[in-house]
Amino acid sequence: MKQRLMIEDSNLDAIESLLSMSLRGIHHLFDHQDIARILSIPTEEIDFFNFKNMDKIQDLFLELIQKESFEEKKEFLSNLDTENYELVLRAYFHIVENTALAAHNFKH
Repeated sequence: MKQRLMIEDSNLDAIESLLSMSLRGIHHLFDHQDIARILSIPTEEIDFFNFKNMDKIQDLFLELIQKESFEEKKEFLSNLDTENYELVLRAYFHIVENTALAAHNFKH
């Protein structure tokens, strides 16, 4: 049985802060050229959200969140192979996009 990582509140706060900055167009975790290159291909064209990827994305994203500092997060990302880096980047921006859409569509 696979053991799940425990996530500290401080790590969630750090990711929340990074996501908040990303909603304002400030993307500290990822290289801007990588963002443009990877996101220029829509996920619909590459069958991104399949079952195989979803487990991998969850594991990678949980591992990213678990990193204590910004530097540890950057180091984790820099040590990923190309495929896993793309998975994390796409998942991250999927979360950013959905957060922006949810906030925009919020009705009182």
